[in-house]
Amino acid sequence: MFKIKYLDGQEKREISFKSAADFVADLQLEVPSLQDYYKVVSVTDNGQENTDFQGQSIAELFNYYLLQN
Repeated sequence: MFKIKYLDGQEKREISFKSAADFVADLQLEVPSLQDYYKVVSVTDNGQENTDFQGQSIAELFNYYLLQN
C-alpha cells in the first residue's frame, strides 16, 4: 500500500494507492485525485516511510516517482 499524508490548505488528509505506479498513473488522469500544489507531509510505501524524498508538493512527489519507475 502506498500512502500519502498531505495538507489541503490547513486540513490534514491522507490518500492511499495500491502502489507508487498507481499514484503516478492517477496524476496523469485528466482529473487526478490530488492537486499538484498540495503539500506532502509524509509518504509511506509498503509500511516504510520514504525518507529519501526531499520535495514538498504533490507535483515534486510525482516527478520523484516518475523517475524511479
